[in-house]
Amino acid sequence: MTSSIMRLLRALLIGFAAVALALCYWQVLRAPQLVVRADNPRRVQAERQVQRGRLLDRNGAVLAYSLPRRDPDNKMVFQRHYAERAAAHLVGYYSLRYGTGGCEAVFDPILRGERTLLQALLHRPQRGADVTLSAHLAAMRVADAALEGHIGALVALDITNGEILAMVSHPSYDPNRLEAQWEDLVADPAAPLLNRATQGLYPVGDLARWVGLAGLLSAGITTPPDPLSAALEVLLAPLSRTGYLATAHQLGFTRTPPIALPANAGRLPDFSNKATERDLAVTPLHMVRFAAAAAGDGRMPALTLAALDSSAAPVTMERVFSERVARALRAITPIYDGIAGWAGVALPIETGRDPLAWFVGYTPVQEPQVAIAVVIEDTQDRRAALSVARHTLATLLP
Repeated sequence: MTSSIMRLLRALLIGFAAVALALCYWQVLRAPQLVVRADNPRRVQAERQVQRGRLLDRNGAVLAYSLPRRDPDNKMVFQRHYAERAAAHLVGYYSLRYGTGGCEAVFDPILRGERTLLQALLHRPQRGADVTLSAHLAAMRVADAALEGHIGALVALDITNGEILAMVSHPSYDPNRLEAQWEDLVADPAAPLLNRATQGLYPVGDLARWVGLAGLLSAGITTPPDPLSAALEVLLAPLSRTGYLATAHQLGFTRTPPIALPANAGRLPDFSNKATERDLAVTPLHMVRFAAAAAGDGRMPALTLAALDSSAAPVTMERVFSERVARALRAITPIYDGIAGWAGVALPIETGRDPLAWFVGYTPVQEPQVAIAVVIEDTQDRRAALSVARHTLATLLP
């Protein structure tokens, strides 16, 4: 009898030890991985009970907000809603299934907040703080309407402090229907989820002239009396292709723009494979920073998505050329109804598909405040790009 009891005792001790080891493994060693798993029902339920803060435009207009509702278990949960499709690529999305994108991802820690002890004791939902973006909703509505029916993008920024004032990409999508349409959006060859303002790479085409002029002026090379009418090959010959590539690097085209959103670095032309200076490919964000440097004193401001207040630290500025070069570029920049800028096209041989139109500029002409870049993929009418810029700037600077 004693022997049987001892065997039973040992078996029970071994069983308890196995259970203890399993609990330590799953609740201590594997706990961090289990908590973040997408199929963790407790995590999903906890996320649904978080009241995310609102995303607002610079004037207080609501761009994204959370509405309370009761789930089948009569628990209070929150559902994210988006007020403006025009702001879809800037604001982004929040999804329990597909994560976050855009400013929803950039400011996620602020929007989610942290669960306080008082909230836990009183069983109140975790509540985040509001975030005021630098964007101007009215201007984005105008830009969105002006781009309707086209494929392209627009980005505008404050030259003095780097605030992103408008960012629109076409085609767009409805963040409120993201989960229902995700598979179609991903499969769509038009890539509606792609933010073309920060990720779309476009040949500079005719705007290679302005890249080359920045290099020529920086190097102190004499330019023709009328650099806008000279043949591009003749104009850029003194700079050389090596100098052109160095200028592209100097202007930051070979680096990812300093913004918290997903963005791409530019692509240099492959001169060994019959490419020309016109094949330099950049994003609209690269070009708007170039315009800001030309409109100012040759320095590009750091970029910010949140509205700055008077207590904000001084803006970081990156010098890409001298103030003398900036003055020389402004002196030869054409004026279009009060907007200084560079209009041009990239041809099918450069795009590999349809021609595209550019307009890059700034306003007011005498004391520039806003720089803008517009690209339209499905037209070679540079006036169409200028029209989008004109309507948007009229809203930003009435």
